[in-house]
Amino acid sequence: MLLVLLLPALLGACSRPAERDLPAPESGPAVEAGAIERDRPQLVVMPLAPPGTGEMTVARVAPLRAELDLPPPPAEPGDPDSLPREAPAPDDPALKAPIARGLPQLVRAGRGGSVTLDVRVDEEGEVSDVEVVASDADSLTVAAATAAAYATRYHPAMRGERRVAVWCRQVFDVKRAR
Repeated sequence: MLLVLLLPALLGACSRPAERDLPAPESGPAVEAGAIERDRPQLVVMPLAPPGTGEMTVARVAPLRAELDLPPPPAEPGDPDSLPREAPAPDDPALKAPIARGLPQLVRAGRGGSVTLDVRVDEEGEVSDVEVVASDADSLTVAAATAAAYATRYHPAMRGERRVAVWCRQVFDVKRAR
């Protein structure tokens, strides 16, 4: 008889609170969009293929090549990030950068070094133009970085719901070929 009286009390003490008693986590499109924006990296850094070759950094994106040379905008007051955020185009704050469909393939050549390129990605995600901006590398490394830039395919940049062509400032840091 005592067991019959204590059994419900013991089972109740070991049970978890009902899910309806727990507060529901915040969710929805607005919360998800805010989380995505907070998690967006300041700079996109991708390894080069084959592994150990180096890395490629997308430093800036703009609709016009001349805008890549403009100074970055000042950090917003109260922004905890030490790096300034990438500036959207002055006429359209909804510009989203193109996304590479894979790792840039670099043919290992030369002594390595840093190669800065301006790369134009068209509305279809194809690279249409590549211009060398600066380099401390030899000509074989510059040629390999340029070929890798031309060979990389992208999901195109978006302005709202529309695909747009943009220029990307890319820095290839190439390790010395073995």
